[in-house]
Amino acid sequence: MIRGYRAYIEVEADEKIPYFTGQLVKTLVYTLAKEIRIYKGLRGIISGLHLSPLFKPGRRSYELGELVSPVYVYNREENRHVLVPVEVNGEYIIHFGGDEALAGVVAEKLQGLRERLAIKVGDSIVTYKVEGVRDITSEVMEKEIIHDRASVYLKGPVKLFNVYTQSRLPKYSISAYELLMAPYMLLHEAPTITTQLAVEAMKVLGLLVETYYSLNTVKPILLPFKGKEPGMIGKITYIIDTDKKEIKQEISKILSVGELAGVGESRQNGFGTITWKPK
Repeated sequence: MIRGYRAYIEVEADEKIPYFTGQLVKTLVYTLAKEIRIYKGLRGIISGLHLSPLFKPGRRSYELGELVSPVYVYNREENRHVLVPVEVNGEYIIHFGGDEALAGVVAEKLQGLRERLAIKVGDSIVTYKVEGVRDITSEVMEKEIIHDRASVYLKGPVKLFNVYTQSRLPKYSISAYELLMAPYMLLHEAPTITTQLAVEAMKVLGLLVETYYSLNTVKPILLPFKGKEPGMIGKITYIIDTDKKEIKQEISKILSVGELAGVGESRQNGFGTITWKPK
């Protein structure tokens, strides 16, 4: 079973952070739950755990607000991308989820952290304190496509992977077939991609047709993670090209698993946090 959680957490760093804040969350989780290190995602095998970067709290309870992370910004005068570090000092919200057992261990460890914990991350001393953890599984899984559209909000940067082959080339496709392959695999308990799985996935994910204006609502973002790491952020609207209720229900489940357990690759490092809404 797949579960997802949101946590309010106070984080304070003694200097500006020059790296993707998914690393701050991952460091905290691995410090508290050393036993899950053996479950790190392996090349070719999908990770059972998703950890998000830091977000500002949203307007409503446990809503993910704006992404908090340093990014590379293009400087015209210098004709190059320049890194803009961020100050981390305040209350943030994070999302984590995936395999019920793994996510449950993380939730238990975070819930027990009510005193401040200082950890050296890179060259910074980072202090953490958890204010609360909430299981959002039921409310996310209750979402259901009623009409013919769904909007997917790429809240954190998404790294897409090639469905058929290993590739280090960045991808900016808004195809549901590539965006949602990870949650499709998790829903069907498939740890790795096979030809049969790819064909079966196309029968369902191919029915989510990306709208042309989604090209204007998604943009690339360049982050400091093992060098300059490209990702996608923004909003994608899909038309659901079927009238069959059972297929719409399966698509709803795939999207919900995506919100709970992340999309794309490198999800355990903080990439791939989404929310979705039926329209």
